[in-house]
Amino acid sequence: MEPPGRSPRERCRTRRSTPGWARTDRLRFRSRRDNPDHPMTHTTAATTLPMSVRSHLAQTGYLLEPEQVVVSPETRLRYRIDRMLGEGGFGQAYLASRLGRSRVVPRIVCIKVSRRIDGWLREAYFGQLLEGHPRAINVFDAFPLARGDGRLVYCLTLEYASQGDLRAYLHRTGKGWPESTARREIAGVLQVLGKLHRGQMLHRDLTPMNVFVCDRRSLKLGDFGIVRHQS
Repeated sequence: MEPPGRSPRERCRTRRSTPGWARTDRLRFRSRRDNPDHPMTHTTAATTLPMSVRSHLAQTGYLLEPEQVVVSPETRLRYRIDRMLGEGGFGQAYLASRLGRSRVVPRIVCIKVSRRIDGWLREAYFGQLLEGHPRAINVFDAFPLARGDGRLVYCLTLEYASQGDLRAYLHRTGKGWPESTARREIAGVLQVLGKLHRGQMLHRDLTPMNVFVCDRRSLKLGDFGIVRHQS
């Protein structure tokens, strides 16, 4: 039900303010794929990769190739893939550099790539809901990408956590934090969980591998691909 006292024009303006990639309408992507004239068909470097590179992708299992440049049809931003950061059940994560200018997207980002649309849609959606929260990994961009073999993969442009996830950080440094620091940072992560819970949402995978260490040892919660609304 729409709030009272709002004109049809105001209601339309509110709906248009939601970024396209945050909408969970799968037909939108299907119509793009079936339309050869849609910009998405022509924006990915994957469609012009040499045969040798395509063969290497198939042999290594990489979803993207270092030095490959991909373009988001949503924001028109270009990203150069630098190296793989890791992989797991979600897909693969790459360190990437934004090319060109942007007032919003930092120069160094993480590109998360998945073959599964469901988790991609959820993470883009919940990332948008948490936009600007100081304790949540920022989601800057989300777009489907046509690979050289004709298959679609689904990309998220995320804030890059320079120190990696909390488990890897503690293992690498071999030491913990002072109690006061640990209390402060845990309280920050709980702020994000509190916002999710107030919206009747559950993260469902709160582990040190989904808590990330950013600059100045600041913890942020990420990996919203399996968040669910409570019934």
